[in-house]
Amino acid sequence: MKLFDEYPYLENDRIIMRKLEDSDAEGLAELTSREAVYKTIPGFLYELKYQDKHDVIANMDRDCFDTHESLFLGIFLKNDPEHLIGIAEFYNYEENKSKASIGARIHDDYWDKGIATDVAVMMRDYLTKDLGLSTVTSHVLRINAGSRRVMEKTGFVNKYPGLYEDWGFGELMLTDKYVYKKEWNDTSVIDKLPDVRVEQFVMAYRAEQDRIRALLPDGYTSLRPVLRINVEIRDDTKLYLEFNTPVEADGRRGWLNIDNWKSTHDNITFERDGDTIRINAPFLSLYFTGTGIEGGCPAEPDNEGCYYLGNDLEFRLAEKIEENKEFCDCGFAWKFHEGDAGGVSEGKTIPAEYTSPQNEYEKCELSAENAAAIPCMQVLGSYKVRFIREQKHQG
Repeated sequence: MKLFDEYPYLENDRIIMRKLEDSDAEGLAELTSREAVYKTIPGFLYELKYQDKHDVIANMDRDCFDTHESLFLGIFLKNDPEHLIGIAEFYNYEENKSKASIGARIHDDYWDKGIATDVAVMMRDYLTKDLGLSTVTSHVLRINAGSRRVMEKTGFVNKYPGLYEDWGFGELMLTDKYVYKKEWNDTSVIDKLPDVRVEQFVMAYRAEQDRIRALLPDGYTSLRPVLRINVEIRDDTKLYLEFNTPVEADGRRGWLNIDNWKSTHDNITFERDGDTIRINAPFLSLYFTGTGIEGGCPAEPDNEGCYYLGNDLEFRLAEKIEENKEFCDCGFAWKFHEGDAGGVSEGKTIPAEYTSPQNEYEKCELSAENAAAIPCMQVLGSYKVRFIREQKHQG
């Protein structure tokens, strides 16, 4: 069974969670009027779309369930099953990645009674036990101490602390992203999760900056004529791959993630041949060869973090890596289409300075395929670095 096959009916010894009915409109209106509830959750939630809550419930199937955007359940106490005290939402469902996100809004008269904890457990277990999903996530504003405690009590790990996300308040908000894995159903294992050994490889190449500008969404400014490929090999078994470009947005300078892939979900492999690591995917071939020459830690003075667009805008603060890097020789070839970008390094690190606009290109979608089609003018250099990542920061 899949998440949007049906509305589930969930219950424990004191709570019922079921599909909202028209008779719940009055309770929904009361809930959405509570300032204490809605001051720490997004301002664009579906229950706020229509002033008349009968319209919210009437259109919920068409706008949310049928489109697989969100699945809403009403929250009720068993001893008062007609009185709505909250709503639960399943969203960000990605069937191919076996993951979904959860959130809930509970009337403040029912806070500090363990109800939010029960609801989180019921939603978590429905996704992981009944539907068999491998990953559940929840996004919580940093200032929302109560919800953060609920996440920690129910076995979620704050794997992405200090994100900046768009919550509909006119500015990015400091957020923590909590993650729960199916294999953590015995929550006692969470404290035993090992830190991860990371071998990170980074290469950058010059590409026409006007072509990059044509890819960027509104609000993002290209900083340099650079495209960058990052690779992480984690515990010598799993591989993570990112494609980025440097930008400025909302007063922050960092990287905009064009796309990312994981060996657990995508057909990416790697092999070692002495000092050379080769990465192979249907859309990319890439190699790094260590030179034995070390440099300082790979901190970038103007890198505050990385933007991830996805279903919800995220800004992840830059990870602090203090270990020295080793310079590499490298070569790459994108393989989405014939003639995609490719090149090899020149045995040195080459800076890439900002270039003023000269050519105007038609705007196109920010995608790996479109970015890979921009010719490589010069490989700027590459390096690798090894470090230990604490388990709470695992991606």
